Amino acid sequence: MTAPRLAWLDGLRAVAVLLVVYAHLTRYAFTGLRAVTGEWLHAGTAGVMLFFLVSGYIIPASLERHGDLRRFWIGRARRLFPLYLAVIAVLATARPPADPLTAAVGHATMLPFLTGVPLVTAVFWTLSFEMVFYLLVTTLFAVRAERSLLPPVLFALTGAVTAPLVPLRLGTVPWVTAVVLTAGLAGVVSRRRWAEVAGGLLLGVLALTLLLFGMDPAHARDGLLIVAVMFTGTVIHRADHGQTSWPRAGAVIAVVAAALLAVWLGELAALHALTPRYITRSVLTLLVFGGSFAAGMLLRHRRTPFWLARIGVLSYSVYLVHYAVIELAGPVMRSAVPDPLLAAGYLAVVLGVSWLTHRYIEVPGQRLGSRPAGQHTPLAESRR
Repeated sequence: MTAPRLAWLDGLRAVAVLLVVYAHLTRYAFTGLRAVTGEWLHAGTAGVMLFFLVSGYIIPASLERHGDLRRFWIGRARRLFPLYLAVIAVLATARPPADPLTAAVGHATMLPFLTGVPLVTAVFWTLSFEMVFYLLVTTLFAVRAERSLLPPVLFALTGAVTAPLVPLRLGTVPWVTAVVLTAGLAGVVSRRRWAEVAGGLLLGVLALTLLLFGMDPAHARDGLLIVAVMFTGTVIHRADHGQTSWPRAGAVIAVVAAALLAVWLGELAALHALTPRYITRSVLTLLVFGGSFAAGMLLRHRRTPFWLARIGVLSYSVYLVHYAVIELAGPVMRSAVPDPLLAAGYLAVVLGVSWLTHRYIEVPGQRLGSRPAGQHTPLAESRR
């Protein structure tokens, strides 16, 4: 059962994943509704940005709480990899990649989107940004700069000034990435101070290199801003726990929000679509994910509806499963099944499979090598 103090975060995860599911489902069912709402809101963008804010809020805090990079990375691996690998196995069996070995190495790093490796499933792009964030948080922790407020501002301003980022493409570099990642992680989990610092710096260089020179063209404009959004979640957590002032946090939030909006409007201008309606859509998208997070914080002391918290608990499974179902059931999704029946059937399958994957893959994975029952389990190892 979700602890009351964490239920609001599960509620936000639920809102995020439902926005993403809506964005993908309405490509096949209720397309007329999508045509209307899509003029005023980027539901998928709002959903993933809300996910990024939640991760930014909780991940660095959980690392600092138990103060151990080895435990942090073991916890992340147990939390993310079992289901991630299971989804890869199913989809790769159904649709074998052209270069299986390179695909395997690229996906094993969880950085395929930034290393030129074709994704097994489209939604994995967000996990590459999550991994980059973990690498950067590890660097800051290793050099004892984890409480700095500069990262979100630097990434936001750099992203705004350089958009669209035109990287000197590194090409397909999963093998080099895997070697550097392994070396860096070996250092930070060694519990030797010099190796921790060296490994942390190596991981930071890797993350920045991939962001600057490996960015997929799909996020050439907002890739750095995504990282800024995640670090903004961290700043909010610091203000919320008295580690910095709310005026300072507010200034950071304002800088990141302004940079994000400027980049989005710049993209509209480049597409000759800088119209009042699309400007409004950009503003509303920003307000939806930012406002949802703010509302979650304001209402966190109230009881989160059980169904919403439950979907939040299943959100990682729902996120990975929902698109896999679309890809595997493509002919059905494109058939002439009436929209209400198609949507109801799709959601039933997604939620049912997600319950199974959470129960029989995620939960056992989180328990691998964990402490005996009755002992405290760090938040980082039990919550995304």
